[in-house]
Amino acid sequence: MKKSSIALFVAATLFLLCSFTFLPDGIGEFASGVAVAVVLALVGFSKEKKARNAAEARLKQEEEARAQAEAEARRREFEATHGVLSLPVSGVTFDSRQRVLAKLYRESDGIGIDGRLETCEYEGAPAVRVFAEDELIGYVRKSDLSQTLPIVDRVDDVTITIDCFEDNEKIYNAEARVVYTK
Repeated sequence: MKKSSIALFVAATLFLLCSFTFLPDGIGEFASGVAVAVVLALVGFSKEKKARNAAEARLKQEEEARAQAEAEARRREFEATHGVLSLPVSGVTFDSRQRVLAKLYRESDGIGIDGRLETCEYEGAPAVRVFAEDELIGYVRKSDLSQTLPIVDRVDDVTITIDCFEDNEKIYNAEARVVYTK
């Protein structure tokens, strides 16, 4: 409690006590004293409430700033230790893969599908297969292999996003978002 609020409460109490000395003859003076005591008490209460609200607001701002700083520190730490690649998936237009992509698109609206990468050989050259929900949906493009092959063993998460567009029929396209440890 602030000193000014305490002083107002003490003054209100004194006015109230002194007002009793006017009874029973000075009813007007008694009512005036009680009125002044009530006003002083209300002003003291109002000041105390404003001070408490200001302190709570300050604490809330400090807590929000602390939470923001912690989130920023986590983000910086993540960026320092992890990398992210967005890789278009090639070979998705084969019929069987289009059926798999269509099924996954219907089940999840094409967003946030669990995936994984697996190294392999394709026509005698190194390649990387892309799986969505344990179904082969295609390969990493040859142009992206130089970035992808070195990190396949350090992949933490693969999330597949499927897009659908129409060109006389529905055609599904996929992209893999790869999070890996640096």
